[in-house]
Amino acid sequence: MGDIVSDNEKLTRFEFRKLFQLYGASLLITACAPKIVQKILTPISTPYIPSTSTPNPPTNTPEPTHEPPTNTPEPTPSYTPRELERLQRIEKYGVATKILSLEFHGDNYNMYDGAYTMNPNTFEWMMNWFKNNEVWSLNQDELIGYLDGTMNMPARSVILTTDSGNTSLESLPRMIPVLQYTGMHFISLIWTRNMLESETSKCKYDSCWKTFEDALKSGVYSFGTHTESHGDFSTFTLEKGLDDILQSKQEIENRLGINVKVLSWPFEACPVWGHELKNYGIEAAFGGNIRFIKENTVYPEDPARYCLPRLLPPNAGSRVSGRPNGMTLYEMMKTYTNGFD
Repeated sequence: MGDIVSDNEKLTRFEFRKLFQLYGASLLITACAPKIVQKILTPISTPYIPSTSTPNPPTNTPEPTHEPPTNTPEPTPSYTPRELERLQRIEKYGVATKILSLEFHGDNYNMYDGAYTMNPNTFEWMMNWFKNNEVWSLNQDELIGYLDGTMNMPARSVILTTDSGNTSLESLPRMIPVLQYTGMHFISLIWTRNMLESETSKCKYDSCWKTFEDALKSGVYSFGTHTESHGDFSTFTLEKGLDDILQSKQEIENRLGINVKVLSWPFEACPVWGHELKNYGIEAAFGGNIRFIKENTVYPEDPARYCLPRLLPPNAGSRVSGRPNGMTLYEMMKTYTNGFD
């Protein structure tokens, strides 16, 4: 039999129930304590803040699609009025395969005992004949392009040259309105000696160089050199010839502000060293009767570019040439250039 307790030590039912509730609550707290502690000790998560850094591109970037290129039209070349007219003449008459070259001394002269003559009326008639027959006259740069084989010229072309100097004070200005009206162009080769007032009274008040400056402004002339001394260069050494020619070239360039690229030999006497001028900026030079008479024409890429042939224009009065003897202007054009077939 168990221990006997006193009445005072006995638990009332109320106390026993209270004690039992407390005991059950303690068991519940013990079982749940780990979860409550874990929740208390778990840190509060930091709220999400969007990053301002640039995200890395995805590794598997799709390859760009290769679209076919669009057919962008090439820009239309721009031409000067002269270039455009030259191309139109080529389209109409074809390309020049040979060109007649003529030697003038202004528009008024009487040389070689009347065998070589010109007057203003005959000159004007001739320029009008060229205009009416749509003959193209080359300027200096066109001549060089033609000789280089880099520039086509129209059939029915001619090279008009005039040996000039202080004797040109009247003829050069008189030729300007005729050339402007007919659309013709001359290559004027300047003999530079006696072009200053200090050398001759003919050039008083600097009138000689001013005449050539006005002629340049007219647009109907290109300019080259006819040397300084007007000597027989076939007897000159290369050194002596270069000193003379380069002095003349420099004088013209200083006064007119141009590049001198063409020369005509005095007395049509071509030196054997003429091709050396290429190294000094001279691109072509004119001689005279250098081939068989009916072959005295200028060809593309002409091997005689430093002794190019020149024939004589029809004389005043008879209007036939002294070289080739007896030919009319039409006969010369038909023989020495193409396009009159």
